[in-house]
Amino acid sequence: MSVVSVVANENRHRPSMNLNRKLIAFLILGLLQAGDLLSTRLAMSIGAIESNPLVHNLGLGEAKLLALGVSFLLVWRARKMGRVWAACGVYAVTVASNVFLFVSHG
Repeated sequence: MSVVSVVANENRHRPSMNLNRKLIAFLILGLLQAGDLLSTRLAMSIGAIESNPLVHNLGLGEAKLLALGVSFLLVWRARKMGRVWAACGVYAVTVASNVFLFVSHG
């Protein structure tokens, strides 16, 4: 077996590992978006104002569905996962901010 065939054989197995990483990232991003939806509703219930203009134009549920679709495309098309993890970080900070607003209001 030549070196080229060994490398080609190893590369055949990488897409599934990459797909698993993408699936995990998409699930995390989806959970964070669900957390954003719930924490935004909680924050708005105590008088917080949504500053996202997309939410004002589409509504909260519709904007979150659009964000979920865009996130799916981001994860699916990503060649490097850095941007995906950055998006996860942005959503995590957003959820934390909304929860902080709700908890500190009481």
